Amino acid sequence: MRDAQDTKERIERAAIGLFCRQGYAGTSIRDIAKAAQISQGALYNHYVSKEDLAWSLFSRCWVELAIGLRDRIRAATGLQEKLRAVVRYIFEFYDKDPELVTFVYFSRHEHLRRVTIDLPNPYLVLKTAILEAMAKGEIPHRDPEAMSTMVAGTIMQVIDTKALGRFRQDLGRLSDIVADGCWRLLSN
Repeated sequence: MRDAQDTKERIERAAIGLFCRQGYAGTSIRDIAKAAQISQGALYNHYVSKEDLAWSLFSRCWVELAIGLRDRIRAATGLQEKLRAVVRYIFEFYDKDPELVTFVYFSRHEHLRRVTIDLPNPYLVLKTAILEAMAKGEIPHRDPEAMSTMVAGTIMQVIDTKALGRFRQDLGRLSDIVADGCWRLLSN
C-alpha cells in the first residue's frame, strides 16, 4: 500500500515540475512516467489520462487554498486584517511549494470551467469577505465582482511575477505591501 502511495506522489511531483517547466501542452504521459521513474502502465494505474492527473492536482490545491483562506478570514476581524491574512496565506503557500502554486495559477484558465459551485473556491471566499465588508460599511458599495476581481488579480499578478523570476525574495516578505495595496483598492 505504501509503495502505491509513494508511486502516486512521485507521479504528481514529476507532473507538477514538468507542467511548470514545459507547460501542460508540452508535457506528455511518457515525459511524466520517465521523470517519475516508472512505466507508463504504472502511471495509468493511478490516473486514466494526463487530463485526469492535471485536474486532480489542480482541484486538490484549489480546494486547499479555499479552505485555508476561509479559515484565516474567519479568524480575522475587519476587512483590512482579513486581506492581510489572505495575502499572507497565499504567499506563504507559494513559498512552501512554488511549483504546485505556479502550476495552479498558470493552468487555472484550463481548469476553471470544471469548477462547480460545490467545490470550495478561493475567489468566492474572497468575494464573500468583500460583500460582508460592504454590508458592514467598512468599504464603499461598488460592484462586488469588479472589486473581487481587482484584488484577486493583484495577488495573481504578484505570483505570476515571482514564478517568472522577477522577485528574488520570498513572497511572504511582500504580503503586507500587497495586502495594503488591496485595501486601498477597496477602501477608496
